[in-house]
Amino acid sequence: MAPQTTRRSDRILAQSTAANKQAVSSPRPTAPSKPTKSSTTRCLKRKAPATEAAHGVSATKASFLPVKRRRLDASGHIVRSEPDPQYLDTDAIAKALEQYLKSGRNPLRAVPVWGKNPFREIWKEYEFPDPKIHALPALDPVEPLKRLSVRYSELSCVEVIRDGDEEIDDTSIFRVKYKGKVYILKLFRSSIDPCPLIETGPQKLEREKRAYERLLHHGVCSQGFVPMCHGWFELPIPKTSRWLRSFVSEEKPPCALLIEDISDGATLSIANISPSVAGQALLAADHIHKAGVLHRDLRPRNTLVRRDGTVVIIDFDKASTWPDERVDLLSLKNEMQLCWSLYFNRMLTDRWTGLTQDEVSY
Repeated sequence: MAPQTTRRSDRILAQSTAANKQAVSSPRPTAPSKPTKSSTTRCLKRKAPATEAAHGVSATKASFLPVKRRRLDASGHIVRSEPDPQYLDTDAIAKALEQYLKSGRNPLRAVPVWGKNPFREIWKEYEFPDPKIHALPALDPVEPLKRLSVRYSELSCVEVIRDGDEEIDDTSIFRVKYKGKVYILKLFRSSIDPCPLIETGPQKLEREKRAYERLLHHGVCSQGFVPMCHGWFELPIPKTSRWLRSFVSEEKPPCALLIEDISDGATLSIANISPSVAGQALLAADHIHKAGVLHRDLRPRNTLVRRDGTVVIIDFDKASTWPDERVDLLSLKNEMQLCWSLYFNRMLTDRWTGLTQDEVSY
């Protein structure tokens, strides 16, 4: 596939100096890491979806477009593919590791080991968005997310990924089998918290539905940057249910999303990150933003790395979607800036310093 043009501005290009692009060899080889097991949706090889009858899912036409296998160029988001040689002094790395283990602070994060954050200089004079400059252009209308007809008796639990019995949350996630195929079932409690400052299950469901409507419409799901969402439904649960026992006492049945299972992906971590993977994660975030969706929770746990090095971003129950007033060009740029800093300034720098996943907190 021909490289895809990225949204790299002139200011970003100006940040990528000749010195930053100079490649050097790593001072020490890194042993290949085993993929870590993810706590949510996974899958490596994405096959073109079958017919609705084969899936047993009535879904929108957009949901079942043939999936495009993509290996897109993410170099526009990578300032350096190797760390700057001036920071490769063995003694400096050893001192940084020692200081982190004592204080939890890595001094190398404060220097441009992987170059300067290319998003930092864009609109840096703006603390708040200016509607004349940062308003998103009007986007096409989208169809509502398809409502499915799925019965409890048609579902069988394969794995409990996260349940309310284990974590105080309005959502629970299961890997389930439905008509012979494995999916992710994401359940949202229908109860409403009396505290107006706390978002409840119905509010999170609406956030995720609105996000997937845009992502499906703009082809972000079909390109594999996020999982396919086949639709939503209400799920009455019998009192005798064992695997959904945390929901049987609810007054109203929960609502659910049926999502593609990314079964062979690995949660992004210090063990599997590389400049290429970081670039792919930024590329995925870029496509999400082009659909008018601000994720608002792009932490490593919501980022899956495939064996081919491409990245899938999951969990949109905190997302804001255009025309939400929080979605503007400045907020999208700020999210990209935070992601670049997380991947390059923190995760890659910590890996280079010699830290392990057990020694970091992200």
